[in-house]
Amino acid sequence: MTKSLLIILAFVATSTLAFTTPSSIRQATALHGYVPDGISPEQWKKMQAKEKAEKAKKKFGAYGPQSFKSRSLQSFQKEMEKGKADHLLPVFNAKEKIKAGKIRQEDIPYMQRGGSWDNSDVRTAKKIQWNDDDKKYNPTRGGGLDWSGNGARRGPTIVDTNKKNTKQPPKPKVQKLFGLF
Repeated sequence: MTKSLLIILAFVATSTLAFTTPSSIRQATALHGYVPDGISPEQWKKMQAKEKAEKAKKKFGAYGPQSFKSRSLQSFQKEMEKGKADHLLPVFNAKEKIKAGKIRQEDIPYMQRGGSWDNSDVRTAKKIQWNDDDKKYNPTRGGGLDWSGNGARRGPTIVDTNKKNTKQPPKPKVQKLFGLF
């Protein structure tokens, strides 16, 4: 009986110790930051500064994708309805087909060749005319969309509700249930 009482007492004591916080004080660790193996902290700072400068030169999403110059969907749809534009499907093995003389540079869709929708990037191609929607969409042609949301707002005019209207709309007639309520 005493052995079983000692075993139970030992079990209770060890199980309660498991849920207590450690009594030792945790020592502070020094934070030095990340430096890749094989280079000094000065070299790492130079590399980071160089990458930051290169990144600052790029205009990520300033006017949409930077690899090609696109047009608005509205403009494309209007030109499709007029029969002036067509769907641009990718050309497989385009570089080989150009070298073989099977296709011309302007036959490759502008997104695939990294060019402009109006063929202005291909010297020998016939240029496509810009319409009014294209000019509204492109900031270099007198328009441009405010992608940042910081520009002046245009929209419906605000109606002043403080002005009194001389004509009031008639009050709706309330129908009563069986004439009682």
